[in-house]
Amino acid sequence: MGSIETAPTPGLGDRVRSARRERGMSQAQLAGDELTKGFISQVESGLVRPSVRSLQVIALRLGKSLDYFLGDAPLAAEKRLAFHRIAGEAAAERRDWTAVRSEVEAGLGCAPPKRERAGLLRLLAQAELAAGHREVAFDRIAEALSLIDAAADAPETAQLLYLRGVAYGQLNQHLTAAEALEQARDTMERHEVIDPRLLSRILVALGTAYRRLARTAKAMQTYASALDLATASNELRVAAQGYMGVAVSLYDAGELDAAINNYRRALDLFSRIEDRAFELSVLHSLASVHFEGGAIEEAREVAERCVALARSSGDPRTEAIAEVILARVALAKDDPEGALAIAKRAEKA
Repeated sequence: MGSIETAPTPGLGDRVRSARRERGMSQAQLAGDELTKGFISQVESGLVRPSVRSLQVIALRLGKSLDYFLGDAPLAAEKRLAFHRIAGEAAAERRDWTAVRSEVEAGLGCAPPKRERAGLLRLLAQAELAAGHREVAFDRIAEALSLIDAAADAPETAQLLYLRGVAYGQLNQHLTAAEALEQARDTMERHEVIDPRLLSRILVALGTAYRRLARTAKAMQTYASALDLATASNELRVAAQGYMGVAVSLYDAGELDAAINNYRRALDLFSRIEDRAFELSVLHSLASVHFEGGAIEEAREVAERCVALARSSGDPRTEAIAEVILARVALAKDDPEGALAIAKRAEKA
């Protein structure tokens, strides 16, 4: 992150220095790993104007808004637009959908060109999907796709098609979901888009669509490709989802031992990234697989672990599911009274 202008900016520099001193920070502390002490010194002296990304780092570290630093010297419209786009992308990664909507609204207020507008609409579509507003999300995606050229804007096109596939999947329209996701994958391959993270996510979603269409062989192949990509790009969440998808496909095919091994791999990864929702999903699925395979004690141990984690995470639905598995375990052990007590506990959960 360097400078992009050399014109003096005393107003901005004074504001940075003042905010830094208010926080009791040195120039080196403000610079952190992303910037340098010398660069901060130049900004404060008015010798350079920071780039959008650099100003974002400075603003976040000092707990100030962008406008605080701009004062009477606002960024050019395109720079302000770039800031809101970057901030929106960062908020989407955090799944802070309120912040996403705020940044998108601010970005759209900058009269963005078609390409930038499409990117902002994609972020808005993500927020709509997270809120369950699928029809609105479809409209945002369709508008965004109409603004860009698939060849010239292949990365953006692939992301939009991926979102469309996810939306169709949420509506249980798995054939249409698979078609959209195949288009997303093919767009990346045809135009040689190098983004392992996006491609691995597309493949996981596509594998799930294939599995729900009972195309087990294609699902397994697609999940395997996603795992290879995710592992290479250190996408632990996607890798864990891939292992889970493989496990479900193996379970559907009756290969219980292989399914258990893949569930365990997924659980290990989800634990490492502290994704409680997916960890719980893996736990109760693993408990079910153990029970179906006749490993009653293993089923009990995993189900009890699931109950404890669900309870501590405030997830009564998953707690009840795990309790039902424990009730089945009790019945398998010829303990109908214990099974009834557990079942009543599950009803309360």
